[in-house]
Amino acid sequence: MLKKLRWKFILIITALLAGMLAAALAVQTVSAARQYREETERVLQAVLDRGEAALDPLRPFGGLGQDDELRTGLPAFYAVADRWGRVGLALGFNAVLDEETVVRAVEEALAAGRESGRLEGLGLRFLIRSGGNRLELAFAGMDWERGAVRRQALAAALILAAALPGFFVVSVLLSRWLVRPVEESWRRQQQFVADASHELKTPLTVLLADADILLGHPDDTIRSQSRWVEHLRDEGLRMKGLVEDLLFLARGDAGDRERPRGRVELSQVCEGCVMSFEPLAFEAGLVLESSVVPGVGVTGDGEELRRLCAILLDNACKYCGPGGTVRVTLEGGGEAALTVHNTGEPIPAEDQAHLFERFYRADAARGREKGGYGLGLSIAAAIVERHGGKIAVRSTAGEGTAFTVTLPQEKRG
Repeated sequence: MLKKLRWKFILIITALLAGMLAAALAVQTVSAARQYREETERVLQAVLDRGEAALDPLRPFGGLGQDDELRTGLPAFYAVADRWGRVGLALGFNAVLDEETVVRAVEEALAAGRESGRLEGLGLRFLIRSGGNRLELAFAGMDWERGAVRRQALAAALILAAALPGFFVVSVLLSRWLVRPVEESWRRQQQFVADASHELKTPLTVLLADADILLGHPDDTIRSQSRWVEHLRDEGLRMKGLVEDLLFLARGDAGDRERPRGRVELSQVCEGCVMSFEPLAFEAGLVLESSVVPGVGVTGDGEELRRLCAILLDNACKYCGPGGTVRVTLEGGGEAALTVHNTGEPIPAEDQAHLFERFYRADAARGREKGGYGLGLSIAAAIVERHGGKIAVRSTAGEGTAFTVTLPQEKRG
């Protein structure tokens, strides 16, 4: 699928680039053709002016002449005719005239019914000017104009043909860049499905095993089989929690959740979370400290922010180690900055970039022993993103691990 997608990108990009260049070359060719036509029209006007000045009142009508003084660069000629189209005089400029051609050109020009235009059969442009009882006509050849346009079109076609390989190479490079996020998303999706299936398989296996045990003793009372019933309930609750976490992340991916708008006292949320974790920290032999600036408020969802605080605190307590210290700090200012720090073993640098990926555990064995699915930090990151904030981790030997969340602070009215 990804290979087909990449080829589609290549073809689309190549077609777009080629289309844009072809359009530019077409505009240039049309503009050049217009300039060639205007040049011919200027020659026609010059022929009229020179022809009128060159008329010799003493010359009898019917004469054909040659004026070497007008150097138009184009084969052109000047003709005078009466109202009935009878040619009285013709004067050539860079052209050898014959009477038949002149008469035919005058007849077709007058038959056109316009002051200017083209005579395709003769390959001429014409311009007519009325002067009393006579008509003055100027004619110029279009062969040079047509040739110039053909050369312009041929050059444009050669440029386009030469550019196509380059466009293809650029398209290949761009397609790699464009498809890379899709490939990464596809890889993560496949990994996510595999991890989710694995995590769901374990409680389902336990549920089925417990159910088989109960079915194997149909005459026993619930009290006598309470151990297996409790196992069923515990695994069901674990599965329910996993499914709810997956649904939360899926809604975020689908964009179904709007950004919250209510004001939340983040200071109270943090203090409440710290209080709820004090018994857990005491039982684990940890020191739980907090430094929370009062009155720090943000725009958000109170329940989600409580969950964010709980995830960070739970993660810090799990991986702090006996006798360690967990410290929660909340500061205000331009942004609300929440930091949860523990003094446990540092997280390897190669793992830090993946901590917020779903089902990722820096130490998978320890994570399962402590009851985690590897979704907590992914959910925390999703909550922070939905609230327009940022989350970062810093972990070094000797300093421990600190997760820092920054959120836009809401000013009191």
